[in-house]
Amino acid sequence: MPSDHTKTAAKDTALAPILEKFPEAGVKIRQLFQQSPSFQSLCEDYRDCLAAWQHWQGAASAEALPLYQSYSELLEDLEQEVRDYLDHEEVPGPIPR
Repeated sequence: MPSDHTKTAAKDTALAPILEKFPEAGVKIRQLFQQSPSFQSLCEDYRDCLAAWQHWQGAASAEALPLYQSYSELLEDLEQEVRDYLDHEEVPGPIPR
């Protein structure tokens, strides 16, 4: 069973690329990540797609260019999904007293 430290590290690695891409929305991204399993999954997908895109970007094989282009398109789609979350999802604030 993974430790709490391992779980935290995995979450941090999923969150870091999104925070880097959208630094102006850092607070809302962190809140969404804490509250929304689907947003967490989106961040994980983005992290994985970015890693694949970076791999194929520097590869010199025959299949590299088409895969690089495919991952480029997927990254754009995932970035748009993040924008949609940021534009349309409300994050509950503290309860007024």
